[in-house]
Amino acid sequence: MMGTNDPQPSMFYSINLEQFVSEDDPFRKIRKLIDTDRIRKLCKPLYSEEGRPSIPPEQLFLALLGGYLLGVTSERGLVRRLRSDMALRWFVGLDLDSTVWDHSTFTQNRKRRFNESGILEKLFDETVDVAVEKGLVSDHVSLDGTLVKASASHKSFVPIEVFMKPQEYKKRIRSLDQDEGNPTIDFHGEKRSNKTHVSTTDPDARLANKGSGSAAMVGYTVNGLMENRNRILLGINVETFRGPASETEGGKDLIDDFHSKHRFRIKTVGADKGYFAKEFLRGLIRRKIKPHVAAKEIGSEAVHEKVRRMKRTLGYQLSQRARKKIEELWGEAKCWHGFRLFRRRGLMNVGDEAYLIGWLLNLKRLSKLIPAPA
Repeated sequence: MMGTNDPQPSMFYSINLEQFVSEDDPFRKIRKLIDTDRIRKLCKPLYSEEGRPSIPPEQLFLALLGGYLLGVTSERGLVRRLRSDMALRWFVGLDLDSTVWDHSTFTQNRKRRFNESGILEKLFDETVDVAVEKGLVSDHVSLDGTLVKASASHKSFVPIEVFMKPQEYKKRIRSLDQDEGNPTIDFHGEKRSNKTHVSTTDPDARLANKGSGSAAMVGYTVNGLMENRNRILLGINVETFRGPASETEGGKDLIDDFHSKHRFRIKTVGADKGYFAKEFLRGLIRRKIKPHVAAKEIGSEAVHEKVRRMKRTLGYQLSQRARKKIEELWGEAKCWHGFRLFRRRGLMNVGDEAYLIGWLLNLKRLSKLIPAPA
């Protein structure tokens, strides 16, 4: 017989948030790898010994991480999700009857405590430490850069006037156009460059493109260093766009940072043709790293010829095949975790956002590679 809806709801419910999180839920798999005591220890110097108790800092970090896992990068949207998503509440550590804090809590804690603290960088680096200790990191890596849009539009670009402070100039521009939300500025046909114009919304962002006739976007260069066997990110950084140098120089910085932070040496680096630059190749060789970089026909230096000869080796061919996996990582981050557009502004702030997404990507990989405790 056809069932009917029971019009009389139960008066009392016996609910445990644990029942809303299945064994194969990503929240459960990732949560096992996060040490909340470690987060509290990192945050302790940022809090006073006096005053009212604050929201536990580990809950703020877990909420941000859970939001990016779900692709919710808006803080207002994250608070709405916390009110309705039982699995997310369990992940963060909120009881069913716990009140969800206001969205401004994230902003205020960043301004007063977490900006310039380097906590997200430490949490990312610790996932790399775990991967190295578990033997999940090979000495063959790939390097790649990608462009990520900044939270600024083309309309925010104005001519540089060096005789005024940026804050004063921004105030003056806004006073000339009362439509602050979306100014009526016709920039079509106007010649612009990073040497002559700057964004009043995000002065660190630049007009950037990958060449090949593609339109310029307002954004940053994000560099990533990935080990080839398990697709674990060994390093991530954000650079102000300055052409190919933002990838090659940023890539060398990633390699040096990895060697200084972790007791592990890289043997080969795979990369695309954008890294087939004389100084970059020489820099790898000075570091005793084989440059398995996609070769161009142009370039007559000895180091260029050396890379071309490597094309015949099996190791080079394997590196070139594996390097495309880092592009899959960028695709995963952009499609599912809000990495197409930075929500924050300023080089330091978008760097923290990149570390948060790198932390998430590594936790996802480690949750599949490390056996769950019995």
